[in-house]
Amino acid sequence: MSELNLNIEPMQFKNIVVGVDESQQGYFALANAIHQAHEDDAKLIIASVLEMGDLSTIDALHLDVIKEKRAEVEANLAKYKAYAESKGITNVTTIFADGAKAGEALLQEVVPKVDADLIIVGAHSRDGFWDSLGSQAAYIARHAKISSMVARSSK
Repeated sequence: MSELNLNIEPMQFKNIVVGVDESQQGYFALANAIHQAHEDDAKLIIASVLEMGDLSTIDALHLDVIKEKRAEVEANLAKYKAYAESKGITNVTTIFADGAKAGEALLQEVVPKVDADLIIVGAHSRDGFWDSLGSQAAYIARHAKISSMVARSSK
């Protein structure tokens, strides 16, 4: 058996993406991302995805409904950014994405765009929000080409 190399340093992240939504697990992911950004003096990118698949066919055809949903997500992102800044994070940006699946949008659009080296998401989301067929957190853990954290609140 080979000897352990205990001289390995933990990775210091530079650009942390956190996927958020209006769920307890989303808030927990944000809290963990703020903590990690503090720890590493990293840029925090707060991302949210409007999943078009969550809209009914009728709603998806109405521009007013889509505009209303986008405005709601953007208002939430502004709220999350203000919260992160109130916790002492000085380098915070937000990003909004559209997509059929949140996990795919985060990994294929957001992560490359911001050159992220860590992605943090909640263990699960409100019912039906992030993929009724399976966990978007599991998708991210399996497919991310960067480090990932699935934050799970015990509450």
